[in-house]
Amino acid sequence: LRKCEERGELLLPVLFFLLVMLSVLLYFAVSLMDPGFVLTDTVQGVQGSNEEMESMIPQTTTPRLRRCGYCLLQQPMRAKHCQTCKRCVRRFDHHCPWIENCVGERNHRWFIVYLLVQLLALLWALHIAL
Repeated sequence: LRKCEERGELLLPVLFFLLVMLSVLLYFAVSLMDPGFVLTDTVQGVQGSNEEMESMIPQTTTPRLRRCGYCLLQQPMRAKHCQTCKRCVRRFDHHCPWIENCVGERNHRWFIVYLLVQLLALLWALHIAL
């Protein structure tokens, strides 16, 4: 990069700087973004339900929601409880220790974009170093 700068070619150093800045911005966006936490019960809230009301509601073919064994919230399909965050996450993929956040429904696409930008910056830096 220094050789490019000495020759007056500033396009590559500027592009590399912008790629690194994009990587840093994506890091903060993904690590601070809500991964899709399950906030409350989706059916009737915390009050509970009585048997008369349940018998009046027609039975549908949709699968019943299950309760989380840790936080006792009703979990939608593909939701899991994260032991590290101590919360249920929709479409839970994993808890990433590098971003210190879960990867779930709301930040999965941004996490993939972040990984691709990291890979591009790493390969470009490796090319520069060799």
